Amino acid sequence: MTAKEYLLQYRRAEQEIDRLLEEKARWETLAEKVTPTPSKAPGRPGSNDRVGMAVAKIIDLEREIDTKVDRLVDFRREIERAVSKMHGPKEREVLLRRYIQGERWEEIAEKMGLNLRWVHRVHGRALFSFQAIESHY
Repeated sequence: MTAKEYLLQYRRAEQEIDRLLEEKARWETLAEKVTPTPSKAPGRPGSNDRVGMAVAKIIDLEREIDTKVDRLVDFRREIERAVSKMHGPKEREVLLRRYIQGERWEEIAEKMGLNLRWVHRVHGRALFSFQAIESHY
């Protein structure tokens, strides 16, 4: 795996959490719209208890989201530790802005006061440095 592929895993994990949060919101909306239908048989929940199903799904999603957020926080710390070992401050900044904060190349160039071509060069050097430091992935 290259340094770039390794770092991109962070953004993908963050996007997966966002997708799960959207799914949870859809289930919450569904649960708010549904009226429970009582079962005709005494002592048995309704076979079409959509509220209960929605609540169960929401609880499952919350657990999954919590687990993924915990992993993401750990992964972020791992990346930040590795980046902090790099010698060049501009290289560190480019990697953090791009892969942790998810900034576009143009934003990075503007915020760092560099032209776009130079940011790409710094990025290339940064990936090479990162690869040398973190060769275990």
